[in-house]
Amino acid sequence: MYKMKISNREKIMLAIYVVSFVIIALTVAVLQPHDINPPVFSNPPDETGRFLVPKFIFEHGTLPTGLEDETKIPFYGDTSYASLPGLSYIIMGHLMRIVRTVFSDISEFGLIVCARCVNVLCGAVTAFFIWLLGRRIFDKECYVWFFSIATTFLPQHLFIHTYVNTESMCMLSIAIILHSLVRMRQDDVSYSNAVEFAIGASILTLSYYNAYGILLFSIPIFIRFFIRDGKDKGGSFDLKGMLRYGGVIILIWIVFCLWWFIREGIVLDGDFLGMAHRDQAQRGVGIIPLKDKGVSFMQMMTGYRPFFNSKVSFIAAYGSMTILANIWVYRLYELFFIAGFLLIIPVAVHEVRAYKDKDPEHKIFFHIMLLLADATTVALWLTYCYCSDFQAQGRYVFPLLFHFYWIVIKGYEWGLERLPSKLRTGICIALCSAIIIVLISYVYGVAVPVYIGS
Repeated sequence: MYKMKISNREKIMLAIYVVSFVIIALTVAVLQPHDINPPVFSNPPDETGRFLVPKFIFEHGTLPTGLEDETKIPFYGDTSYASLPGLSYIIMGHLMRIVRTVFSDISEFGLIVCARCVNVLCGAVTAFFIWLLGRRIFDKECYVWFFSIATTFLPQHLFIHTYVNTESMCMLSIAIILHSLVRMRQDDVSYSNAVEFAIGASILTLSYYNAYGILLFSIPIFIRFFIRDGKDKGGSFDLKGMLRYGGVIILIWIVFCLWWFIREGIVLDGDFLGMAHRDQAQRGVGIIPLKDKGVSFMQMMTGYRPFFNSKVSFIAAYGSMTILANIWVYRLYELFFIAGFLLIIPVAVHEVRAYKDKDPEHKIFFHIMLLLADATTVALWLTYCYCSDFQAQGRYVFPLLFHFYWIVIKGYEWGLERLPSKLRTGICIALCSAIIIVLISYVYGVAVPVYIGS
């Protein structure tokens, strides 16, 4: 049963948890370089091109179209991130304008750090929503913290929130969406959780195309909430309720998001997603997709090995995927993930067998839809690799991260519940401690010395 009240002890632990994230993230955000710096390449991926968008907003006070020379990336076909959704860029640009009114002599790197701090804040709020989600999906406090710490302090997840990008705000939106959907599942749909979902959906829409799978498969999840099961009711569909709450969600989405796609369609001659414009620009500098090089999709999967090559950057690869951890970090994380997935099998079998007695919380259907959303994220990434620009980077599949950890920690919960209480708690504390130690040793023992040296 979900506990609405947060105890004083939980508040203290929550403060320590969020502040710890902010301290470590700020360390990376302040110390990592911005400009491309061979041969080390310790700069974050694509930040030089991304920063052109908030910089334009900072200098002109208006939103660029992507056709301005100031926002184009010369070495990448004169394409521009301004033609893709960028809510975080808008916030960064206007925050830099506000900061300049206070510190008129602020340097360009100071402005870059200011922009990065928007994503550090996004990461802190994401950490909070991860904890809220954990309180909803786990009954015991030890698993709530296990889920929260394991997810938030995955090195690469923290890294996402330390430089100029749109993925950080995307991760925040997914945490909000998942929390709102679980609230609907457990408490029934209300105006409160409908508005929460609409806010998350709006932020996601204006952040990152690769995560649209969660929006797509939230629709059947939402509809399923209005199908009333039960022998006493005989089953019914609450159409009025669905239209009432669904109308609120759609209205909020239209107000916050529709303008962007109308604007894109007008500015880019009907290319309301901005993708055709980007692909055309890339071809202009010889970036030819694998599909046009005569490489089959299966050849890409076996010869280029996108999953294998992105594995490292899913766990820990700072800089331009050049600052790597000790090989044992990757091996231990792999074992950690594999164990969680093996332990979830009995849970899945039990839930499927129990389905014949109805599914009052829609658990089976809920997770099937989320798995399809995860699969859509992977499919979009592979499509981009094959049809546009091959990018074997773990961050492209990060929209599935929270559900991925949900499954993994649920597996550990099943296994640990078979142990005595004290041993169970001790193992949770040990695993959480190990995760934090790995992160701190990697950031301060590996990444920071590289940043200082470069």
